[in-house]
Amino acid sequence: MRALLVLARELMQVESACAVLALAGRAMAELAKVESALLLVRGEVTESIAFDREGRPHKAAAGHPWYRWAQERFEGGNGGIDLADPRTMLVGVPCRHAMAVLAAGWSAAAPPAVGEERSRVLTTILELSIASLGRIASSAALEALVTTQYRQMADSASAHAEELARRDLSESAVRALALTDVLTGLNNRRGFYVQAEHLFRLARRKHAGCSVIYADIDGLKLVNDQLGHAAGDRLIQDAAAVLRESLRDSDVLARFGGDEFVAFVLDDAHPRVMLARLRENLRAFNLMQERPYHLAVSAGAVRCDPAGGTALSDYVQLADREMYRHKPKRLH
Repeated sequence: MRALLVLARELMQVESACAVLALAGRAMAELAKVESALLLVRGEVTESIAFDREGRPHKAAAGHPWYRWAQERFEGGNGGIDLADPRTMLVGVPCRHAMAVLAAGWSAAAPPAVGEERSRVLTTILELSIASLGRIASSAALEALVTTQYRQMADSASAHAEELARRDLSESAVRALALTDVLTGLNNRRGFYVQAEHLFRLARRKHAGCSVIYADIDGLKLVNDQLGHAAGDRLIQDAAAVLRESLRDSDVLARFGGDEFVAFVLDDAHPRVMLARLRENLRAFNLMQERPYHLAVSAGAVRCDPAGGTALSDYVQLADREMYRHKPKRLH
């Protein structure tokens, strides 16, 4: 854990994508003993980067044997340990609709406990690295990173630059990484305000009804303590899925961090209607799912005054206070 915290601090301090890859490769080699790896980052064209035993990154050769396997993760594969070869492993972030995938391999198969720990470590390294790449490259493509690294590996810089130009990542894909919560695939805090502020201004112009909902998972710490953090992550993902199902596609839903979620709803319906729908979906989930935990959520909602001057961030705080006022009355 300490080594991962050090990695997170180092990634926050670097200002080049090349440095991010170097730190990620070193962490994979030192913390997970990875002997070879392939990283795919999805854009208009999928970018691929390979890592050697020392964790040094370089452009993946055409026809890399893991490319097709990793590419399938973008198309909905579950990843994890390759049952046909237990010496390999596949992880992707976000968990749903992966935008980055890492395939890793070792010369010998590991016991199940070691494999699970490697999976957690590699997922964390990938999440931290992709978040840093999104921060650095929010207005530029990953091409500069790969071009710089590739020039160090070969003499023909112009030929490599032409190749990389054809594999340029789109700015929209990098921006999406910076606005997405890697665990749930929902918006993060920044992504929420980017999307919700636009709808909020639209509601004011149209004098349309709108609401803010603030939700908090009950008992996450207990699940983490008793069942482990992997179960806690599944609990967060389940809560995100139920909340998403309770809203429309046009509504903006985000994970603000930890066990907290916020939604902006452009609707004339009273907030009680939306909370009732959430309550029914929670009940259905707990009846149908075979989980070692009970999913319970506390939620508060406030209606926004389209004719008033209150900021969206203030409505979020009001909904938060409303949630805590009703927290004993859980939605379950």
